[in-house]
Amino acid sequence: MTNREIIAAIEHVCPPGCQESWDNSGLQIGLPPGCDEVTGVLICLDVTPDTIAEAVALGCNLVVSHHPLIFRGLRHITGGTPAELAV
Repeated sequence: MTNREIIAAIEHVCPPGCQESWDNSGLQIGLPPGCDEVTGVLICLDVTPDTIAEAVALGCNLVVSHHPLIFRGLRHITGGTPAELAV
């Protein structure tokens, strides 16, 4: 199954048009939809270094989180936040 198929299934239940104007949903890091064959999915509330380590340990190459990793524009990449570490 590809990330395009998984994204389509999620967006069927939670259409992007239903998000708030300030929200930031959708693919944030990775290849464009359809380019990645998914080997496993880790579902979490927040993307943290621990959730990434868990995904790697479980062989998951897709993480679906409730809270977006990148909520506002990044102004620097210092490794001080989970979003900066993942970039």
